[in-house]
Amino acid sequence: MATLHRTKKRKIVFIILGTLLVLLIALRIALPYILLKVVNRQLTLIKGYYGHVDDIDVALIRGAYTIKRIKLDKVGGKIPVPFFSADAIDLAIEWKAIFHGAIVGKIRVERPILNFVKGPTEATSQTKIDSSWTDVVDNLMPLKINRLEINRGEIHYRDFYSNPKIDIFTKQVHILAENLSNARHNKELMPSTAEATASVYGGEAKLHMKLNVLSKIPVFEAKAELMSLDITNLNNFLQAYANFDVKQGSISIYMEAATKDNVIKGYAKPIIKDLKVVNWKEDKGHPLKIAWEAVIGGVAWVFKNHGKDQLATKAEFEGNLKEPDFNIWSIIGQVLHNAFIQALYPSLENSISINSVKAEPDKKPKTFLGKIFHHSGKKKEKKEKKEKKEKKEK
Repeated sequence: MATLHRTKKRKIVFIILGTLLVLLIALRIALPYILLKVVNRQLTLIKGYYGHVDDIDVALIRGAYTIKRIKLDKVGGKIPVPFFSADAIDLAIEWKAIFHGAIVGKIRVERPILNFVKGPTEATSQTKIDSSWTDVVDNLMPLKINRLEINRGEIHYRDFYSNPKIDIFTKQVHILAENLSNARHNKELMPSTAEATASVYGGEAKLHMKLNVLSKIPVFEAKAELMSLDITNLNNFLQAYANFDVKQGSISIYMEAATKDNVIKGYAKPIIKDLKVVNWKEDKGHPLKIAWEAVIGGVAWVFKNHGKDQLATKAEFEGNLKEPDFNIWSIIGQVLHNAFIQALYPSLENSISINSVKAEPDKKPKTFLGKIFHHSGKKKEKKEKKEKKEKKEK
């Protein structure tokens, strides 16, 4: 009897275990389809856009799932390209962070394409997206994101209604942001890092950034440079919006910025080399265009530093983060200073850091010409403020 009782118990245990195993297998088979429905439902919550995912893979062993072939189109169907698309988005647990006592997630995005489109109406434009997309990301990745990597990305600026049509783009975008949720318990003011590179028409773009994502008030240091972009590749853009093109020339841009306590400080230093605007062979049948290009070329000739055959300026900015001060007259003063007094050295200056940001920024320019134009600019600003005040009172 005892032996029979034990046999019965074993059978029950085997039945229970077998049933659980079958249920787990069934759940594993059904899970991708369940997740696919959940993800597609979440994408409908982004205002003004319709999203769709083709397929989902689940990897239970590494605690991950992969969204395959995702698209986000603007509602209305008047724009021929999606706002966002990607071959794959992998969402997973970052196992390395567990050794630091944190359970966080990581996201890897393969070949994402972002299309900003300018059109004559709101329905034919897509230049922004509602902030509700962040809620969707939070729902899809319930863990705090600690690592983000983007591979082979593309960013496009398109205008299908201009003449000629415009497609300005950067390719091979790679971004790696780490320790975003400070899983390493780093005690530094800016514990997170972000590195980015991209190819832009033969030129190379780089970004290095230290930041504190967890701070309620933005805190970061950033250094960025775009080197040797061939301007002739932008001729469609220049023809459509400025009615001229260039025969040759390259542009490099160097920028540094830092912010803390709601104050931002930095500079942008564009340098144009070997610029030739008039293209006599291509434009000989358009005398008005040649005249306009000659004017632009003449202005560029006046403002460039002839010793180094370059046109450059250094636009400094400093002020409240919500309303940074960009004084156009001060920038003009810097152009003249560079053109007639010194050539700007084509590189980062490494002069901006978190320690250089003051609570009350000094907005006075340092150069003599800058001071003259800064003073004129202040007078103009006061006049404009006075006129606005008078209009409101009326």
